[in-house]
Formats: sequence, C-alpha cells, structure tokens
Amino acid sequence: MKNKSLALLLLAGLTGCSQPSTSPEASAPAAGKNETLYVNSRLVDCVGVAPMKCMQVRQSPDAQWELFYTQIEGFEFTPGYRYKLQVNVSELENVPADASSLRYVLVKQLEKTKA
Repeated sequence: MKNKSLALLLLAGLTGCSQPSTSPEASAPAAGKNETLYVNSRLVDCVGVAPMKCMQVRQSPDAQWELFYTQIEGFEFTPGYRYKLQVNVSELENVPADASSLRYVLVKQLEKTKA
C-alpha cells in the first residue's frame, strides 16, 4: 500500500511539472497579405545599422527602385537575374528599434529573367 501511495504521489508531482503543449496555430505568426515584388539584378551598397549590400525592389514594373534592407525568407538571390516574386508580408511585434517590423516570406517565384 505504501508503494502505491508513493507511486501516485510521484506521478502527480511529475504531471504538475509538465509544460502545456501549444498548437501550431498558437505559435504561428499572424497571417499577412500577399504582395508582388520586383527585384533588380544586382545588390547595391546601403547603410542600415552598418554598411551592407541591399536588394533593390519595386511594387510595379514602372515604379522607381527602392532599397530593401531586410531579407525575404525562402528566397535566394542570384546576381544577374531580375525576379518577380509573390511574397507574404506580415507585421512583427516587439522588434528592436534597428530591425524591420515587417516579415517577408516567399510564396512563389513568378519570374526569373536574365538581366
């Protein structure tokens, strides 16, 4: 009887220490919106927190190129090619002051053409 009581006590103690499981939905970032980005064929010098190389992007074929200081998750840039990408853009919370508050994730590479 004493062994059963001890086993139940240990089991109750271990159960109380277990961490609650979280569903993937709870830890996933909020769904953002899809956008089309055009990426130029070369990296250019830019200054963020420190000097670095940035992509040049625009949101339409006739818009001006703009410096893009962050990364697109899932996208690997190859110099000498222009890209048309579909990306998902979502807002991040509690980011450092020197970081982007937007997260870019590649949804689909729509075009890749030699420059």
